[in-house]
Amino acid sequence: MPASRKILPILTFVFFASITVALWRVEVEHLRRLIINHVQSSAQLAADRIGAIMGSREATLEMLADRWVRDEGHDFGRPRFLSFASIIFKDYPGFHAMFWADPKGVIRYAYPPAAQANHHFNPVRCLPGHKVSACFDLFPGQKGFRIVLPLIYQGRLQGYLCGEFKIADLVALAMPAGFINYFVVDLYDRGRPIFHYGKAHRYAKGISSTFQIPVGERIWRLTMAPGQAAFASGSPHAPWILAFGLILSAALCLLLYQLLLKMQAYRTSRDLALGEVAERIRVEAVLHQKEKELQELVLELSTKNSELESFVYTISHDLKTPIVTIGGFIGALREDFGPSLPGEAQGYLSYIGKAGENMEKLIDDLLEFSRIGRFDDQKAMVSFGEIVREALETLAPNIENAAIKVNIGQNLPDVYCNKNRLVQLVYNLVNNAVKYIGENNPEPRIDIGAQNRDDRWVFYVRDNGIGIEDKYFERIFRIFERLPTAQNREGSGVGLAIVKRIADYHGGRVWVDSQPGSGTAFFFTLAEKNPEVAPTL
Repeated sequence: MPASRKILPILTFVFFASITVALWRVEVEHLRRLIINHVQSSAQLAADRIGAIMGSREATLEMLADRWVRDEGHDFGRPRFLSFASIIFKDYPGFHAMFWADPKGVIRYAYPPAAQANHHFNPVRCLPGHKVSACFDLFPGQKGFRIVLPLIYQGRLQGYLCGEFKIADLVALAMPAGFINYFVVDLYDRGRPIFHYGKAHRYAKGISSTFQIPVGERIWRLTMAPGQAAFASGSPHAPWILAFGLILSAALCLLLYQLLLKMQAYRTSRDLALGEVAERIRVEAVLHQKEKELQELVLELSTKNSELESFVYTISHDLKTPIVTIGGFIGALREDFGPSLPGEAQGYLSYIGKAGENMEKLIDDLLEFSRIGRFDDQKAMVSFGEIVREALETLAPNIENAAIKVNIGQNLPDVYCNKNRLVQLVYNLVNNAVKYIGENNPEPRIDIGAQNRDDRWVFYVRDNGIGIEDKYFERIFRIFERLPTAQNREGSGVGLAIVKRIADYHGGRVWVDSQPGSGTAFFFTLAEKNPEVAPTL
């Protein structure tokens, strides 16, 4: 890659990083202004509420004093004071205590009554022109103040009506917990701190708002700044914006660099592709020629298969002709010379006739083996129970002669098959079981049924005959393979090979499970309505 292109991603990063820093500074300043405006509006609201509460409580005391003085005929006694004070405490929260003092300033009555004991030696003083006292310590760490009103009746001073307030209670009334928890609040009376709440946050440096609150003749100063809770969601400096912008800038730089690399790789690939096009055209021409040759070979193979089938039929006919001739001459010999033939000659003729029948059976089985999958009809859904019944009807004489009990399973499924071929499969398996059931078997039995295994039907033909050694499990499905125990039994050695060919043709498989002396079980499966599977030739 040229050097001029390598520096392009770096310039891109510097450009986007500069934009990110500028946007970040704008966002930080915007957030700071929002916080300042919020603090200012909140401080204004708090100052107004505190001033309103103080004005309301002062007006309440003045209304009480005026009513007391105007109502002639009432003395300035304790019951009357307690009655008025209880109403004031109930309807106007914020009072810490109320007192009635005599003209000398000695407290005579207090509400609640417990307050009198705490202030018995703390006389009430009222300076001319001043209703609100300076703040003083009510308790350690708790400041308070009083509003003192003189009671003058008929030109004579009757005493003083005094309301005592705890500054913390008034602030809590003006600023509920859900409001004040977000701020650091300080109140000053002529420069002296009288209330403090909250802990300043390091992000709140330089952010505060101050308002004055008139309280009677005095002026309080309220200062508010953001507290710890105001920054619970994170820094107002929005570092995530800066980090996100820088990461995005780096990502864009990396993407641009990768794009340049891919463009370079694309140019290289394009050059290679142009070189490969000509080669591909040449290869496609060769493949077209090979495909044409393959089609010719397939056509030739199809012709050869047709010729082979004709040859098989011709050979089978030619082989059967001498067998039929032999059988005919044996019959003629027995008819013409039967009485004069010795017993040994009669036996020879029987052996010859039996051998001819076996040869004819072998030829028929070979023909049947070769036809499977070539000339079969179309497949269809057929009841497996119907297939079993047709196979057993053909074998009924053999089963009755051997006194075999046949058990057919219940709820046999429908199968997608060539019916004639599947009847032949079941026939061969049952016929094989009849042959090897054992001559001395006290209770010969054959079980036929189906089991659903993993959502697939597995069919079986099971007997309690002589059994098979496991080393012959594969060999018995080969053509002309016969077990040593089968030498004295009828058969051509093709029956189980036909069973395997039919199972393959139906897209399934066949296998055996057996132990010598414990019977044999043949299992097979079929495909579920799949395209026909051509048998292996």
